[in-house]
Amino acid sequence: MSVERVTSQTQLELLTSLAKARHAGWLCTALTLVMVSACDDGALAPGYGDAVSHSDVSDGGSDDAIQEDAAPDVEPDVPPTIQCNVPSQCAYGGPCLDLACIAGQCVGTPHAIGSNCSDGDACTSGDACTSLGLCKGTLVQCADGNACTDDYCDNIKGCQKNFNSIACKGGDACATWKCEVGLCKVATTTECNDDNPCTQDVCGTSGCQYTSLMLTPCEDGNACTTDGVCKFLICEGKPVVCDDGTPCTDDSCDPKLGCVFKPVYGPCTDGDNCTTNDACVGATCEGVVKNCDDGDPCTVDTCDSASAICKHAAIVDGSPCDSGSACVLDATCTSKGCTGTKKDCDDANPCTVDACKAATGCYWQPTVDGTSCGSGQSCLAGVCQ
Repeated sequence: MSVERVTSQTQLELLTSLAKARHAGWLCTALTLVMVSACDDGALAPGYGDAVSHSDVSDGGSDDAIQEDAAPDVEPDVPPTIQCNVPSQCAYGGPCLDLACIAGQCVGTPHAIGSNCSDGDACTSGDACTSLGLCKGTLVQCADGNACTDDYCDNIKGCQKNFNSIACKGGDACATWKCEVGLCKVATTTECNDDNPCTQDVCGTSGCQYTSLMLTPCEDGNACTTDGVCKFLICEGKPVVCDDGTPCTDDSCDPKLGCVFKPVYGPCTDGDNCTTNDACVGATCEGVVKNCDDGDPCTVDTCDSASAICKHAAIVDGSPCDSGSACVLDATCTSKGCTGTKKDCDDANPCTVDACKAATGCYWQPTVDGTSCGSGQSCLAGVCQ
């Protein structure tokens, strides 16, 4: 299409560029500056450019960047001119074009390239007029660097954000973090413990770290081992010996309880030859002790466990002893045995016979009645009368 004559050389060059763009297949309604009156469908175009979104139109560079059709040069069609009688008949041409009614025609005067303008979009900044009379700005960067917000731009309100609840990275590598109201907060705390006594457990910059401990004392948690030492991440201990020395228990070891001695019952051998008929009683082997008593209170009687022979060691002479007789007083050990003083049982009664029994001591037996007891008297029932 062609553009009608304008009042200045600058306006003529600008409108010619627009006509070439139209001829190259551009939609005339996508331009801010329009002095054309018809589109491809033959409908009458408005006398101003429709404002567009920053995402829909690029300024396309300078006028030189607009490519001609490869077809032979042909003068574009000339649309009908837009007539006017008063300025109000020339609609608003956009922030980068001033429309005026001059000599009965609507004439557009573009603003200088790079001059400030406003495209009405809160998502652009640094808006400036382009060579095509468009107001174009640079997209606003709304990213705030906060992983806990979803950032976006609203054409009217500008940069906006919504809080999210995604996992995030905090300062403690040994904890899990989650977004909450725009902040990265601790969700759970991890205790660095691998349950291995042969590692040193610490929290490092990259999380839990476990360092091997070599040849250091350790406790493997097994009651059946002792004196544990770390070797290549394994706590090795010596087996505990569970032996209580008695044949009357079943000896075993429980990893949690340690040594366990379970009583058993029945015949046994206590290892003592001086006992017989050995048997388990209450986890103890007991037998009947051999009798080595020689009846001499002046000897110490023992039995040799190895040979089962009774031995009788003499007590030192003069040592007090028990003669075993109630008729002996102050008995002591001598070479003749346990001897002492004979107990005096005389009751000075002529009508009794004085005697002594070893078991009970002195006793007095009445004489036969009628036995003479002197002075013409005789015994009767043990009494002299």
